[in-house]
Formats: sequence, C-alpha cells, structure tokens
Amino acid sequence: MFVKLWMQQDFISVDQDSSLAEAGAILDEHHFRHLPVVNADELVGIITQTDIQKALPSAIDSSLNSQDRILASQAKVSSFMTTTPVTANPMDPLEDIAILMRKFKIGAVPVIEDKKIVGIITESDIFKAFIEILGAGEEGARVEVQVGRDRSAIYTVIEICNQFDIELTAITVYRNFSPDQQLLTLRVSGEKLEQMVDALWKAGAKVNRIIMDPDDE
Repeated sequence: MFVKLWMQQDFISVDQDSSLAEAGAILDEHHFRHLPVVNADELVGIITQTDIQKALPSAIDSSLNSQDRILASQAKVSSFMTTTPVTANPMDPLEDIAILMRKFKIGAVPVIEDKKIVGIITESDIFKAFIEILGAGEEGARVEVQVGRDRSAIYTVIEICNQFDIELTAITVYRNFSPDQQLLTLRVSGEKLEQMVDALWKAGAKVNRIIMDPDDE
C-alpha cells in the first residue's frame, strides 16, 4: 500500500504571506486541522489549528483590546508555521508514514514529488486504508486462524480457500501472536464456508472464531 493510493490530491493550501485570520477561516470552513504553506507550488511549511490558537492570545486573553486583536489576526502565517515539516513521497509505503506520524505526534504529512507538493496524507486517510485492508463492511465472514510461523502455512490457507471456491477478500497477519504461531484474520465469502473451516482444522490450523455478517446468518 503506497501513499499515492490514499493521499488527498485535491487539497487546500495557503501562501506564506497569508494572515493568521485567513488561515484560521479556511480551517474552520473546511473543518481541517492542517494547512500546507506553499510558494509557487513548493512546500515551505505547514500550519495547524494549534499553531494559530497559540499565536492568537486574544482567543484566551480577554484583556486585549480590539486593536490588539486585529493586529494579532493580521500576523503572517510564515511567522508561526513549521518550516521543516515531515514529508512523504507518493511511493512511500503507507505504514512507514503511519510510524512517522505516531513518532512525531502529527496528524498530517504533505506529499512531495519533484520538489512540489502533490497531496497530503492525514490520520483519517490512514484509518480509511486500515478499514479497507481489513475488509470491514464487506459481505461474508471474518475468520481468525492460528497457524505455524513457517512460510508455507499461509499458502496452505490460501490453497484451502481456493479448493472450496471461497473468495478471500482480505487477509492480515499478526506474526508475533506467540513464539511458535502467527494469527491470520481472513475476510471470506462463499457457500462452502463450513467445509473450508473443517479443512483448516484437518491441515493443523486452529480456528479461534468465526464472525458472520448479519445478512448471512
């Protein structure tokens, strides 16, 4: 899974000379929390809702007069943006960017190609990818299976699915389930589900549980 498959290409940005008031209005209107800051399509920084809130003491300091509030809101984005944000390439693996976002506690990463910004990837985009990879919302059943840690174990499961004409729409692997076993989560559909489960047991796999889609029960 690569960043380019999940990034938002239709993004909104601001110029480095934009005011904090302008950036804040865009964030409020579109319910964003992050805005790339660009100069001729080149990324020069990123500003967040938190940056703006910290830069505008008028939001929490009622002692400021109206003129001070106006002056604060007219301050330039360039004075408060992060000038060296974490960035991604469209061909970066999605999981690598998720690790960076967690490491640096950030909610969005601009995507750069040939020095130009071509998109942005956010926490929400990664959640959507995670949901689709797991096959959530798909018709069928969710089957959890314990198998050995050798490589042939996964191939055996796939062969059994094929044997009973079971459509395998998603598979995830938790390799560190135990010292000698890995946990597979299968999203499957087909008429011979019971026969497939029996075959898995006979092949030495342990079927922990089966969760049926409500429409299939």
